[in-house]
Amino acid sequence: MTTNREQGEKLLKEADWIFEKDLKNAVEEKSYNLAVRRAQEVVELSLKGCLRMLGIDYPKVHDAGFVFAIEAGKKLSFKKDALKEIERISRWLAEARAPSFYGERDFTSGDAKKAFEDAAFVLKEIKAAIMLTGK
Repeated sequence: MTTNREQGEKLLKEADWIFEKDLKNAVEEKSYNLAVRRAQEVVELSLKGCLRMLGIDYPKVHDAGFVFAIEAGKKLSFKKDALKEIERISRWLAEARAPSFYGERDFTSGDAKKAFEDAAFVLKEIKAAIMLTGK
């Protein structure tokens, strides 16, 4: 049986892999809808991986930002306003997920760039917070 830490680390590894392989490639290949979807996956997996590492059960929804902001904020240190920003990013990417997946909206290069930057921000903030606390 795996521990919460091991399960969380696995989710964070998946988030890293998607970021490095799929998300970067989607942006480079100008597949903007795919970039938005992959950015959403990176954020969702990062949040849920961190929550799992902290031993916190997360909701089985795509937007875990609201739970993350409350629960991780109690146990980890973040820069000023970082939790609000993570929550905002999670919400917008979760809302963009279905339209990007089903082609209900054509996302632009600007959308893809913003999604990429936002996913990078979330990954960086979570990794830094986990490292600072030794979790």
